[in-house]
Amino acid sequence: MKPFCKSAARGAAIALVACSAGHAQTIGYHAGAVNIALHGAVSVQEGFVEGTAKNFGAKDTNVDGYLRLIGDWTSSQGWLVGASLETSTRRTTQSLRSGEAYVYFSSELGRVEIGRQYGAANSLAFHAPDIALGQVRGDFARYAGTQALLSPFDSADSPKVIYLSPPVDGFRFGASWAPRDSANLAASDPRDRTLQRDVSEFGAQYQRPVGDWVLGASTGYTHGNSDPSTGRRDIASWSVGLDARRGPLRLGAAYVDRGDSNVFIRNFDQDEINVGVAWVKDRWGLALSGSSSRGNSYFNRLAGFGGYYALTEHLTLRADVVSFDEHDGGLPRRHGTTLVSEIEAHF
Repeated sequence: MKPFCKSAARGAAIALVACSAGHAQTIGYHAGAVNIALHGAVSVQEGFVEGTAKNFGAKDTNVDGYLRLIGDWTSSQGWLVGASLETSTRRTTQSLRSGEAYVYFSSELGRVEIGRQYGAANSLAFHAPDIALGQVRGDFARYAGTQALLSPFDSADSPKVIYLSPPVDGFRFGASWAPRDSANLAASDPRDRTLQRDVSEFGAQYQRPVGDWVLGASTGYTHGNSDPSTGRRDIASWSVGLDARRGPLRLGAAYVDRGDSNVFIRNFDQDEINVGVAWVKDRWGLALSGSSSRGNSYFNRLAGFGGYYALTEHLTLRADVVSFDEHDGGLPRRHGTTLVSEIEAHF
């Protein structure tokens, strides 16, 4: 699904407004200090796998629906108060789940968000660009293979409190806290459950123009305490990233240390290098990315290429080709290629 774009409508009227990358439309309402915007989409996605067997439960065809509603109010002092609700029928792995609901407050001192939303380590991290279907951090994992990390292992969209500072001379930082990050709690075997408590995330980034370029660097750290009943390790993960942009050209890379985060094995010591390049225009875009993850008796090598093309104002085509090669201890090696294509109608 696509990034959300806020309506630029003026006056007490409803308007359709195109936004960046040419692949999203928004229905917006503006009246005085109040703004309301709605964005929705329905997509049909096909996945084809050559090589290893598909992921357990994977379907060849997926029909997904997406809806996001956002409303805000601006005070006479310039404070912004609002709420955002996002829902999707797309439900796969934890890293691909979609569904956010949070309230926010923004002023010259920064932005505070409370609710289901990604935290500071994810929000401020630079890494290989991922557009459209995501390439090595994309929808290919619905069918076969495992996604790249790109940024620190975190609490995804678990309920949390987030603070993001305003940029000052190109520098900004953020922090977030989630009471718990959980998944599969109904599983009969405790080892199939995830239950991390007091997950704290910290992130910082710096950007500055250099000639025709905008260069940036980031760092992030995540820590959580695993419930002993699951047998999993605590979360302790960090990353450093680089970013360079010039017009439609985007370059990005990162080093990620996952350590033993949320796994059973002591001294698993997983880390990753990812790198990528993208060319992003209003109606079309292309991206190429690769990643190499390794750990104790584990490796995962990915290479992905894909992009999007806006066929009409309300219809977008996306596609990815991702090659994967993964081996995890005594499990069979998985390697092959996944082709994912999607047509989406959106407003």
